[in-house]
Amino acid sequence: YGSCSQYGTSYRSVPRSYIPPTCSGRTQLCKEVLNDHCVLFPTFTDESSSVAAKKSVFEEHMYKIEDERFELDIVMEVNLSAIRALESVQLHMNSLTSEQLNNFQLDDQLGGQSTFTQRQAVQRIYGERANEIIDGLKRNPRVAVPIVLKRLKSKDEEWRESKKNFERFWKEQSEKYYLKSLDYMGINCKNSDGRIIRNRHLLNEIENIKEERDQQLSPNNNQPHLIFCYEDLSILYDASSLIIFLVKRQMTFTKEDKQNIKKIIHQFLPDFLFAPRGELSDDEEGTFICYIKFTDCNF
Repeated sequence: YGSCSQYGTSYRSVPRSYIPPTCSGRTQLCKEVLNDHCVLFPTFTDESSSVAAKKSVFEEHMYKIEDERFELDIVMEVNLSAIRALESVQLHMNSLTSEQLNNFQLDDQLGGQSTFTQRQAVQRIYGERANEIIDGLKRNPRVAVPIVLKRLKSKDEEWRESKKNFERFWKEQSEKYYLKSLDYMGINCKNSDGRIIRNRHLLNEIENIKEERDQQLSPNNNQPHLIFCYEDLSILYDASSLIIFLVKRQMTFTKEDKQNIKKIIHQFLPDFLFAPRGELSDDEEGTFICYIKFTDCNF
């Protein structure tokens, strides 16, 4: 199909040498509206010059849920189609006389309108013995149809019960991953942010900034590497609140460790940065001493 005429992005014309399969169920409307001239021929990412974003893990979960739903619906619908076909056969047999019933046999469609659908339903249930069951349905439907019909209905009830359990699971998974799947750049941003805030990356960036500045100014100016002016102290308070929020929910820290961390955040760091202290609860008040050794620092 790659050498055939192209229609839009994803369709190609059917080759003239292709002979379409016959279909006896088509009406005049079907002949007017159904497509017999084009075939779907998608262009994959590796064949296209455009760069497509890779699906995230959460998107893959959502696609997997939809695939599982689709597969289960197809299985159940095929089974229901076979049930309806065999029920119509059974009703027809009930209206026959004993002599007619003894001579009654089924064709390849097994009472339905499709050769494939009924066979697929029987093969899914009986597995390796499906050919024997199908042969029995054709030759002796009087005996085989009630047995197979009972088995199909039993599987339908079993699958419907299983679907209820799957629906609860799919709902939980959808609620868990839906919003995350919309953030298609989240994984990339998380990886890049994690790489940027590493100690080595930050130190290299600071050293590069100082080297560039030393090339422009005198190298012996004894200035700090970086100078930041925080005009809005709410940044400090927001960062402190986030850190304490995380520490409180860590199960690996003892109560005493959590109190000491809170004192460092609310007392030591504000004093070090010449900012107002934060508030502590009554049981957290007390003497807290933190010794830090500074070497080769200029203030």
